[in-house]
Amino acid sequence: MTDSVPTASALSAVYSDHSLPAASERYLALVEAFRKRFEVAPDFVARSPGRVNIIGEHIDYCGFSVLPMAVDRDVLIAVSATPNTSSEPSVVTLTNIESKYPEAVFSHSLDNPNVIDIDSSVHAWSNYFKCGYKGVHEDLRLTTAAPNLRVMVSGNVPAGAGLSSSSAFVCATAVAIARACGASLVKQRLTETAIRGERYAGVQCGGMDQSISIMASPSSALLIDFYPKLAASPVLIPPSTRPYKFVVANSLVTADKHVTAARNYNLRVVETRIVASIIGAAVRDQKGEGFVGLETLRSVCDAVDPNLQAALTSLEKVNAEVFGDNAYSREDTLAALQKYYGADRFPTWDSVAEVFCQGVGSVYLDAGLELKKRGRHVLSEARRVLEFTDVCALRAPGYRGGDVLTELGDLMNASQASCASDFNCSCAELDELTALCRASGAVGSRLTGAGWGGCTVSLVPEELVESFIEKVIAGYYEKRQSDLSNVKDWIFATTPGVGAVVLEI
Repeated sequence: MTDSVPTASALSAVYSDHSLPAASERYLALVEAFRKRFEVAPDFVARSPGRVNIIGEHIDYCGFSVLPMAVDRDVLIAVSATPNTSSEPSVVTLTNIESKYPEAVFSHSLDNPNVIDIDSSVHAWSNYFKCGYKGVHEDLRLTTAAPNLRVMVSGNVPAGAGLSSSSAFVCATAVAIARACGASLVKQRLTETAIRGERYAGVQCGGMDQSISIMASPSSALLIDFYPKLAASPVLIPPSTRPYKFVVANSLVTADKHVTAARNYNLRVVETRIVASIIGAAVRDQKGEGFVGLETLRSVCDAVDPNLQAALTSLEKVNAEVFGDNAYSREDTLAALQKYYGADRFPTWDSVAEVFCQGVGSVYLDAGLELKKRGRHVLSEARRVLEFTDVCALRAPGYRGGDVLTELGDLMNASQASCASDFNCSCAELDELTALCRASGAVGSRLTGAGWGGCTVSLVPEELVESFIEKVIAGYYEKRQSDLSNVKDWIFATTPGVGAVVLEI
């Protein structure tokens, strides 16, 4: 975890043979557009990829491990930096190769305690750049003027598709700004910076997206641990397994978590925080004792059993016993917290919101809180991640001795069912698309990337990939779109790719 973001002098060091021609064309187009706009060549290009999460949905911010992989779609940021030798604030000129994204110019003064100001209530594309910029400069704490920057962005990670386009942008920015300022490019530090930085956009993200975008290893998924500290290790499906591909298919339902966060993503963060506090008190048999502070379900596991698998099994039983089946109103939630922590600690709903909505941003609670269902999903999904890695390692108890792809696919299918019924982060289109994917030859198919639209990821035997894609196009896209000229962007086979890189070509 102390290794640094690499520098590459050839695109072939970053992209697979399959994606290299298109990547080369895109890179050259970016450099040419940069020259045309700024009349100078970029000093370097920073890149960071999007990702698909194979399994482990909505559990990163609960402290549990997740298993994503990088895809070959990425964000490129071309940069030219010049020293600011004047007494004026440093200036950043931010442009995009796509004209639909308006140019932005902002300044950075050393006497601004906020570095730069970000209005998270405004959904501006430049905010994501500012998130990375602000995060890096908070770390650097420069005593001399920051360099003036000319910047151009090119991204081909579909926005709102659940492939983490925003995090790829923030990560690429963090790498670019650190490189422009001559700072070290240690992966773990940049990852932590990007996680903190993206929260300035108004979403309490858990850290999976930034971790895989910066730390991804070629040819393997990455098991990312967040507890007790950030760590990552490669996970390989056994080479002896029959050949396979992961196929990403876009539901074409836009799922922008920064726009819908209050009713979806942020609300789930609050719900799981409350679940952790109530279950934590229940397993301690606490009655009216002091509030121990915000907990995650992962930290509660340690209070139950040092063996995580055993702790999860135990907490699943507690979750089933402690919570009722119906949604909890504010009054219900207040009463549940008072049962364990007393009315002095939580006298009103406002006192609950002050603790559990801390740092989350806006949250809409009108529909109630589905505490039992949220706890059931998180605990069972964390168990499925453990079982998935067991199967990949051909290790009991997760591996049951059968066909590896079938066992992995079963876990992905169970994850999708839980996302749909317990976490309510699927939608009709994702349910239809995952069912079609299974009927078309996938051994497993699930939503990926928060849900509420976006993409699915399917595990498909390699000999079926071509016919699988044809069937999904006919059964899903042809029914919805008259123009299929962009269909290769909607559905594509992929293999695990590399993480963040600085290109100096």
